[in-house]
Amino acid sequence: MDSKASYHVHTVFCDGKNSPEEMVLAAIDAGMSAIALTAHAAWPFATEWHLAPARYGDYLAEARRVKAAYSGRIEVWCGFEADYIAGLTAPDPSTYGRFDPEFLVGSVHYVTEGSRDVAGPPWSIDAPTAEVAEGIERCYGGNAKRAVGAYWATVREMVSSCAFDVLGHLDVLRKRNGELSFFDEESGWYKGELRETVRAIARSGIVVEINTGGIARKALDDVYPSAYLLGLLARAGVPVTVSSDAHAVGDIDCAYDRAYRAAREAGYGSLSFFTGNGWRQEAL
Repeated sequence: MDSKASYHVHTVFCDGKNSPEEMVLAAIDAGMSAIALTAHAAWPFATEWHLAPARYGDYLAEARRVKAAYSGRIEVWCGFEADYIAGLTAPDPSTYGRFDPEFLVGSVHYVTEGSRDVAGPPWSIDAPTAEVAEGIERCYGGNAKRAVGAYWATVREMVSSCAFDVLGHLDVLRKRNGELSFFDEESGWYKGELRETVRAIARSGIVVEINTGGIARKALDDVYPSAYLLGLLARAGVPVTVSSDAHAVGDIDCAYDRAYRAAREAGYGSLSFFTGNGWRQEAL
């Protein structure tokens, strides 16, 4: 395979450690042919780790400056990792069209499904371990099965109702499961959630990323999606790409060898690469 890319990269404009230019230079040094700058976004809202609404213009101006500066050396796509929170914000042109993004990653970080009447913030599934546990207790009365089911229902709702380019860190729930053991990945009910979700993804036509960010941040020693889920995606004909979800220059291509191996073992013979007008396939 000649090409290498990451379509999920963060910078100092959200919760990353380096500037857009530093991330692009790191990608060039790593031999990448393309990179997408994807600031955490929840327009018109923000937390401390999202791009602040007042800084959208600054972010896009700098991303586009870098894109032009390194044209001919690497393809740089300017966009967002956009949160889906039902009724509030969505990874869709109806929300982000005003910013003319070139690329959208759709991700679920917060779950309101099944807990809309609970006071306080929604369940944050990608938070520190204690916060994840507190959310299961507060929002779902400690019923972890109900909480996990709500997450997968939210993912299905997002892929069925929004138009974006890549589905981000699909089973990020696993990130804290090693410490909390709040669900069993081998259980029949959990595998049923995965099968139903894969059917929804296959109907949507959205590309799924194999994400190495959990390895880089030492949250789990595996890629997202799991081997089982990746196998389901392969058998359903869902295309995949590999992205690092890097928050620092040193992680720009973290564990790509493992991601490629996971794709092959799941049954994939090719990966998807963004062209600006759809995707092309390259043999793995």
